[in-house]
Amino acid sequence: MKLKTKLYLILALVVVLILIALPREDKILSALGINNSALKVRLGLDLQGGASLTYQADLSKIPQEDKAKALDGVINVINKRVNPSGTSEVVVQTSGSDRVTVQLPGVKDIDQAIGTIGKTAQLTFLSVGPDNIPQTTDLGGNDLESANADIDTQTGQPIVSFQMKGGAVQKFADLTKKINQENGRLLIILDNEPLFNGTVSTPITDGKGQMQGFKDIKDAQQTAVLLNAGALPVPIELVEQRTVGATLGQESIEKSLVAGAIGLIAVLVFMIVYYRLAGLVAGAALLIYTLLILDIFKISGITQSPIVLTLAGIAGFVLSIGMAVDANILIFERMKEEVREGSSVSAAVDSGFKRAWSSIRDSNVSTLITCLILYISGIPIIKGFAVTLAIGVVVSMFTAITISKTFMQAIVQTKIGSRPSSYRIKDQEVEK
Repeated sequence: MKLKTKLYLILALVVVLILIALPREDKILSALGINNSALKVRLGLDLQGGASLTYQADLSKIPQEDKAKALDGVINVINKRVNPSGTSEVVVQTSGSDRVTVQLPGVKDIDQAIGTIGKTAQLTFLSVGPDNIPQTTDLGGNDLESANADIDTQTGQPIVSFQMKGGAVQKFADLTKKINQENGRLLIILDNEPLFNGTVSTPITDGKGQMQGFKDIKDAQQTAVLLNAGALPVPIELVEQRTVGATLGQESIEKSLVAGAIGLIAVLVFMIVYYRLAGLVAGAALLIYTLLILDIFKISGITQSPIVLTLAGIAGFVLSIGMAVDANILIFERMKEEVREGSSVSAAVDSGFKRAWSSIRDSNVSTLITCLILYISGIPIIKGFAVTLAIGVVVSMFTAITISKTFMQAIVQTKIGSRPSSYRIKDQEVEK
């Protein structure tokens, strides 16, 4: 690929990175179907404040081979309950073999969250005959297609409208027909609380119905969320609750940003002073590197497994900056050695990158293996550090070998870039 083409591609990449890094309800993003509200860095509890809840799952009645599947089911249901839109910063993950940790950054009503998470949400449809004895049916919460909270236009009371799934529509029609013929009642119960207890004037053949008896619209909305999320596959019990204040989180963000900015500026100044023109190249590559990391965090927000930035993650990012610079230092030192041995600056650039690559590769692979070991440890705070550091290492290899090299190849073709003195190499150091 020609050098000019590479430069144009890098320029296009930078434009895209800036567009993603600084979205302002941009029409281009909307046209691409990207939701700006989801395209953001997810902050952890230590940066934003909120609550961390740990639940113990009762897996005593589950066969050993099905326990992992049951725990995954618990995570799926809880995630749907606390994050129905899929755009919040909630994190639900396993903690050991039988525990689930729920992180709720920025949550204000912790008691409501606990109530929403802990409910079993077992929905039961009962048929009550003239003898007032409830009879069980084969309909349940799994037969619901959807549930939506609304206000009854006639009574002004909150309701939950529901729609049965395809196969359950006929079952519901048969049930309501039977109740109508017997002059009985339909009783719908959610966790032993009646949501509907009334007669059926005509058989319901379209699978649609309504539930009543809610305190307010908020109560109805919470019930709709529970019904849409489904029932928990096993009982869970809250065993640990931890709260982080929003003020502490804001202070952490401010201090972290200041520390990161100071570190970045210090590195840039050192590189420019010590390596001069090559230091400027390293600085430009480092800024692109920072944009890439930021955008990776943002883009992950629209995925099913967003990367949540924590204080430990910021530490990993700052460390990865040092490693990114380390790669450039190895390259520039190899390049200077080539120039001192009599090679032209242009030839020294290509040779320097080739000679430094094996060292960069080996050190970064070693770091990635360490990150993998830390991640397997299973401790959330260590996982955040490991993930951020691993991403930084991979991106640093890309920027050092691709972006820095392209910039250096372009600069050495200029008059000032072809001089050894531009890289802090004295004329008397160069072999004639």
